[in-house]
Amino acid sequence: MRLLNCKSLAFEEFVQNVPRYAILSHTWGDEEVTFDAMKSGAPVSQLKGHEKISATCRIAQEQGLDYAWIDTCCIDKSSSSELSEAINSMFAWYRGAAVCYAWLSDYAQDPAFSLTDDAVLASFALRESITELDRGFSDPPPLTYKELDVRNHIGESLKRCRWFSRGWTLQELIAPKHVEFYDRDWNRFGSKTQLAHILSWITGIDSGVLKGGPLDQVLVGRRMSWAANRQTRRVEDMAYCLLGIFDINMPLLYGENEKAFTRLQEEIIRSSNDLSIFAWTATLGDKRSFRSLWASSPNEFKSCQFLVKPTLEWNVRGEYSITSRGLRTRDMIRIVRGGASRKGSYFLPLDCVDARLKKDIRFVSLEQYGPSLFARRKPWLYDTVVDIEVSQASRLPLAQYICCRESPDLEAMVRSSHVGSVQIEFSLSAFDETSITVQPETDWDLRNSILLSYLRRHFWGCWRIRTMSDEPGVCVVCVQSDGWLQYGIFPWHDLPAAMDQSDLLPSQIAAILERLPVRTSARCPPWYHTVQISEHELGGGSDGITGTLLQIKSRKIDETQDGRTKVKTRLRQLFNKQTWP
Repeated sequence: MRLLNCKSLAFEEFVQNVPRYAILSHTWGDEEVTFDAMKSGAPVSQLKGHEKISATCRIAQEQGLDYAWIDTCCIDKSSSSELSEAINSMFAWYRGAAVCYAWLSDYAQDPAFSLTDDAVLASFALRESITELDRGFSDPPPLTYKELDVRNHIGESLKRCRWFSRGWTLQELIAPKHVEFYDRDWNRFGSKTQLAHILSWITGIDSGVLKGGPLDQVLVGRRMSWAANRQTRRVEDMAYCLLGIFDINMPLLYGENEKAFTRLQEEIIRSSNDLSIFAWTATLGDKRSFRSLWASSPNEFKSCQFLVKPTLEWNVRGEYSITSRGLRTRDMIRIVRGGASRKGSYFLPLDCVDARLKKDIRFVSLEQYGPSLFARRKPWLYDTVVDIEVSQASRLPLAQYICCRESPDLEAMVRSSHVGSVQIEFSLSAFDETSITVQPETDWDLRNSILLSYLRRHFWGCWRIRTMSDEPGVCVVCVQSDGWLQYGIFPWHDLPAAMDQSDLLPSQIAAILERLPVRTSARCPPWYHTVQISEHELGGGSDGITGTLLQIKSRKIDETQDGRTKVKTRLRQLFNKQTWP
């Protein structure tokens, strides 16, 4: 670690036994004094940036410290390896400092107003405690006129400082144990501990964290929300400035732009089991219907400021990992079978709740678009589900993959996956819809009851469903081959043995169906079932796309027109009709 000697203004390097040092937190301006300028021996005292160096060293010496670290001059930015090491170590360097001086170059104290006034501090502390007590039950009492005046004053002065809007200063506020704040004239106006509740109001950071509480106990999504609305000069730095907040180390690749933030999220997932990283919502200007799991920037975490862990965790059995296909999950994606608004919906519970609504579990709504492949749907929604619904929802037991690669073609891929697909409808009066099973399971979109084609010329499906009575149900089989659809319906116990396999090829299914003379109806006392076929506009992510609709019509045998004889006559008529090509 390279430190600046406060007396000689010479650099000294330490590998071990680093002495106590002060560290500066500031916003960069014009004429900063760099490492090269200091080493060259050129006169730097006339540069504007020299003032902060001399002031830092002066105050440090007054406090009995012989060394200081200032990012403008203590890093050789011409060395990419040194820059990478410094950025990856910066959180630790700020945490290890004896004291951090936060210099707000655009803030001037008001002689008539003190931030450390007991009444001001007590007002913010009391208001925070009231909000915590009332959270989830009722709205806190309104602010008094005096409280409004205080907040307006701080909002018009301190809150507007550039220091609170920069990305790098976030970790510089959180990491050090001791932070002293100085105005533009280097007059001290408070410490982080003193101003914790005011700083929490300005930044959204938990006052407990500002007072030294454990950072790793705060959910990832909530920590991300602290960086919302902050900026950095380079796009990549918006990710690099957060490395220490999440205890992540990764190489710097300037030129990768937004991919840096994607890499950061991937590293967080690899080192954490915190699903709140997926709790973001798209910004207002983003109208895409489908997205990957990754947020594009910290700004999309604005709605995560109050996230906390739920009373019960819902994904204890589940597991996930990053793969080349996306986020691989098992026993985590749920299917809501109850409630008309979400019937058949795929969702991923995120094991986090808004502290104000502790029964509502955050989740990500998903759309299937490939064999075991899912994308996030309607990413602009703040989606929650009541905890009891999560416990009642069934899980997808097979390995599933959720898209983690953002692509301008993702929406087209999701929609085109439904072209030529087959949607099926069963009579709700005759069948138990919750009993349906499908082969191949990976091709079945339960949310919309669609057998997905994924633009394949050849595919097949087999549905098994029980009746509402105690009698076994039916099996419906269809195969698509070069635009030609064949189908059949069979009583459960009469399904040809050759079809009762999951690894069949579409050509094998087609060959079996061609050898069967009758396949458009099935007599399963007390029910008689027929298949009706038509073109149909598919739902879900395939709005405007036409597919094939198989409708299973059912009626009681004893309700036919003139008894058993009339039924046989009607069956013969149906059998003689030309089947759907």
